[in-house]
Amino acid sequence: MKFSLSTAVSRVSSGPILLGGPAHEVFPLVAELGYDGLELHLLHPNQVNRDEVRKLMSQYSLAVTTIGTGMAAGMEGLTFADPDLEVRRQAVMRVKEQIELALFLGSAVIIGLVMGRLGNDSADRPNRYDAAVGCLDECCKVAAQRAVTVLLEPLNRYESDYVNTVDDVLKIIRHIGLPNVKLLADTFHMNIEEANLAASLKRVSPNLGFVHLADSNRQAPGHGHLDIRGVLGALRDMGYQEYLSFEIFPLPTPRQAAEDAIRFVKEILSSL
Repeated sequence: MKFSLSTAVSRVSSGPILLGGPAHEVFPLVAELGYDGLELHLLHPNQVNRDEVRKLMSQYSLAVTTIGTGMAAGMEGLTFADPDLEVRRQAVMRVKEQIELALFLGSAVIIGLVMGRLGNDSADRPNRYDAAVGCLDECCKVAAQRAVTVLLEPLNRYESDYVNTVDDVLKIIRHIGLPNVKLLADTFHMNIEEANLAASLKRVSPNLGFVHLADSNRQAPGHGHLDIRGVLGALRDMGYQEYLSFEIFPLPTPRQAAEDAIRFVKEILSSL
């Protein structure tokens, strides 16, 4: 398996982003820490010089595994489930721009927070759901034309009110019916929503495209009480060979968290 970690091109004061700062500072540090790639979380694609990023990828032999889109939701309120058609339109435009960057860098695109929330009005929830899935479908079709993978991530009940479990995501994936749409399994969210992480992972094996590996407290694996060995054993049994990416809190420090995560997981993998 390969290893990745979460980064942003600006300093971040909260959230599960390990490293933040200009690309020319982040890339050499990620390489020094022994990783194979990095996630790039962006508010907007114009935050980076894409030619510079591709040069850094070559220079340090690092992949940009994924483009994270959640900042558009968290900082600007752009979501697919918003009741305002114009907000939904802007959310779709932003994700399409992220898809173009992903095409240029050879990355996948994560869809999580940008799915939004349906709200408490039970009468309006079906319409909001259809609107959100329709926005996602539009983006996925554009991505399919460009051979870009879209990774749909179920979030825990405190962050989403309708895309919480792997089964919620499988339902949407089957509805869209495109081979470039895959499931992103995040063990932090799964620990809240799934009864058995290993069983859930095995059930979605054909649709699994990416894994966020975090402990129960969203810190580095080994810093909480999640059965990391059980998760890694399930992934090994499934033949999963893609990235294990650490989208975790930078605690006690960003570097320490990055070092602890990869060391702990490599030790378990070597003993399986």
